[in-house]
Amino acid sequence: MQCNPLWPVGHRFPTLERDLRKDVVVVGGGMAGLASAYQLKEAGYDVALVEREEVGGPATGASSGVLYYGSGTNLVPAIGLFGEEKAGLLWKETARVISDIARMARAGKIDCGIRTCGSVMVAKNAREEAEIEREFSAAKRLGLPVRLLKGSEVHDYYPLKEFTSGLAFDAVGQVHPARFGAGVAVLEGLEVYENTPMLGWKNEGDGVSVMTPKGVISSSKVLLATNIEPLYGLADYFDVESSVILASKPTPRVRDVFPEEKIFWSMEDKYDLVYPRGDRLILELYALGEEEEKLRYYFPGVEFELEKQWGEAWAKPRDWFPIVGRLEEDVFAAVGMGDQGIIMSWLTGLKIPGILEGKGDWFADMSSPARFGIGKEGREVLRS
Repeated sequence: MQCNPLWPVGHRFPTLERDLRKDVVVVGGGMAGLASAYQLKEAGYDVALVEREEVGGPATGASSGVLYYGSGTNLVPAIGLFGEEKAGLLWKETARVISDIARMARAGKIDCGIRTCGSVMVAKNAREEAEIEREFSAAKRLGLPVRLLKGSEVHDYYPLKEFTSGLAFDAVGQVHPARFGAGVAVLEGLEVYENTPMLGWKNEGDGVSVMTPKGVISSSKVLLATNIEPLYGLADYFDVESSVILASKPTPRVRDVFPEEKIFWSMEDKYDLVYPRGDRLILELYALGEEEEKLRYYFPGVEFELEKQWGEAWAKPRDWFPIVGRLEEDVFAAVGMGDQGIIMSWLTGLKIPGILEGKGDWFADMSSPARFGIGKEGREVLRS
């Protein structure tokens, strides 16, 4: 199912119709599954990916693909959640992910709308201005490239509205993730099967057999890279979020609203995004039911003639970090990516070979299902 009507995935993959033998089976054709399959293949594994519908479907396809640091919170809240050391590691590694995605998209000439346009987080009042200043101080302590903007400087970038201040992240970019993920699969020759749902699995000898409607895949390991119908009680640790993206018809007013290409990001918990995309105006909302009010707020005096609207719901772990790790001896999870799902999915893919091999690092420790008492290690934690 294609979710983004402006950026549909053009390439389609075959359906599995025979038995296979693989080192790893990845279940789920969103960004987490595609990134994991790619990195596993790079590490020398023989991998197949199965997707029950189409690659880059619901959550990945509906994402606007903003490439921002972290796992979905601002930096100061992330420090409160994870501590300054781990928040710093997270911000720096996700900065590398932004660069990696942009480099790969451009080097492979993947038609995915990649751009490094930068973003501005905007403050609407004195309280938010103080939050902006705390964000700026925390980012500077970690050596991150940010710029603090006065209200007049924000106005130069977005002349329709008056904001009290802003924080500019010049490295932030955007990609259409479904097209990028499918492009990576084609470019790297990944073995991908669409319309191939996993009907179940069973442990056999030294591995796991994954059953699909027309074939059985015998494998050493299975990676569940989907947050649809999560298993092992994972759903107990998810919150469900929804978004809606509104795209105007092509309009000559884009340059009046956005003299430069920038993504503007508000500071509410359910934040708003406004940005240009080619010759269209875009409004992205996480608080649903306020579309008309927000259009009037962000585009005063500009006729926003709606042409396309789309959105999706997805799962987000309550501690704002994905669940990646061993569930049982040969079954692993890579699920629940949250607000920065594209970035966190790609980072998960980078870490997956090491996690399957039992190598620990800060990401493996933070993302392990053991933190919820789930999986083999989790049960051992609870018993101890």
